[in-house]
Amino acid sequence: MNFTDIVDAIEQERARQEELWNRDHHWGTGDCSSPAVPMIVKAVVLGEECGEVMQAVLDLDDDALRTELVQVAAVAVAILEGL
Repeated sequence: MNFTDIVDAIEQERARQEELWNRDHHWGTGDCSSPAVPMIVKAVVLGEECGEVMQAVLDLDDDALRTELVQVAAVAVAILEGL
């Protein structure tokens, strides 16, 4: 993947997250960019995604690793958007 492909993948994942979480849920309303989601929840979401990166490394699964790294980046971007 080149840089442009990576940025595109992160943008697509952000759009997926926004669509998936564009509702009320147990942890607030919206995705990790929403001020209605407490920072502790956002940190837990980011940690969960990092755990999935570690699992992909342990599984020697490069495809899953790419997917999970994009998800980590997208969650981090969402948190930054909400600051």
